[in-house]
Amino acid sequence: MSHYESSKKISAEEATNTILGFAKALEPERVPMLQARGRVLAKDIASDIDIAPFDNSAMDGYALLASDTANASPEHPVSLRVVGAIGAGSVFSGTLQGGQAVRIMTGAMLPAGADAVVMIEHVELVDASLQKPEGVQIILTKRAESGLNVRLKGEEVCCGEVLLGAGTVLTAAGIGLLAATGNTHVELIRRPRVAILSTGSELVDPGELPEPGKIRNSNCFSLSAAVSAAGGEPHILGIIKDDKDEICAAVQKAVAAHDMVLISGGAAGGDYDYGYQVLSELGTVHFRKINMRPGKAQTFSIIDDTIVVGLAGNPAAALVGFEVLLRPALRFMQGYKKIKRPITKARLAADTFKPDSRRFYIRARVEYDKETGEHVVAPEQHQSSALLGAMQNANCLVVLQEGLTGSLKNELVTCLRLDIDEGVVI
Repeated sequence: MSHYESSKKISAEEATNTILGFAKALEPERVPMLQARGRVLAKDIASDIDIAPFDNSAMDGYALLASDTANASPEHPVSLRVVGAIGAGSVFSGTLQGGQAVRIMTGAMLPAGADAVVMIEHVELVDASLQKPEGVQIILTKRAESGLNVRLKGEEVCCGEVLLGAGTVLTAAGIGLLAATGNTHVELIRRPRVAILSTGSELVDPGELPEPGKIRNSNCFSLSAAVSAAGGEPHILGIIKDDKDEICAAVQKAVAAHDMVLISGGAAGGDYDYGYQVLSELGTVHFRKINMRPGKAQTFSIIDDTIVVGLAGNPAAALVGFEVLLRPALRFMQGYKKIKRPITKARLAADTFKPDSRRFYIRARVEYDKETGEHVVAPEQHQSSALLGAMQNANCLVVLQEGLTGSLKNELVTCLRLDIDEGVVI
């Protein structure tokens, strides 16, 4: 349909922002609460009851009237008569009167008339026995304030009030709040369905022993894991041979059933690299080259309103491209407000050279140095875009901006953290 000027290289920011410009927040879906952790609420959540549903005790102790203890002191102890015991789930019948106390367990409903709970460790029991462990009387030598150790009705939320707003990312505590408020199912922003396919006649499946000239397909599986880590729903479509018609048919089928399509390989300009041709014929190509290393050749297109990206064929380059370009878009599509990885500034430990004008993304490990009070980052060995070992060992990407040249040892550099989720303050 549309051809992009193939010689033009754009910056990584331009590429990321271009993709984000076409990314759309997906529609809600109704999900059981146990599947909701880490996902984004599409609608406000209200409670069907007060939380707490009644005034209750925060401690094991004795419920009483605080006014009865107004003058309590070691010199003038106060004695109260024990008139009952309440376990969690039980209810005290009647109203507590002045001069009385009730043994109460944590979580039990406060008896009518009581307004304070004194911990069991802070009272002296009179005539306690196996038959009557709560005792006949208690003696107090310290004043108890009204509200002491009492959880009030509606302290968390009142019936009908919004407890969790749309856009909230649910944590384990959030799941507990859903359960407490009767929300067994919730409306969440749908996870993006992402099709993943690899092009290349040299590829074989992981379970197959490669013959001479063949290599195992790793990209489908590493990209699938990256999509899952970003919250997406990966669908591996497998290997497509270097045949233009086969690639075209596979892309059309993937576009029809997915929110995003990732194609590894075929993005460069080789004789058998048909990715760009297919994407430009089926849709509109918005960029083809990025001023970055690894991953200069990466194609972004829109086909029938679906994001389709041709990533580099080299495994490390494909993962770096995903991390820089696509993870933010996938998070945006799921309704996350924080879509960018945290940044750490660190001293570069190695004598690293930057030989050209592209932006480099170096696989590295950053650690905090207690002696200097700074973060120090060391590049991994074997930075080849074809090798995954450095990416496996890395916890960050060192970003070396365009225009830098020569040795950069001891320079303060930017580290894009791969080990810390978006929105985490470091």
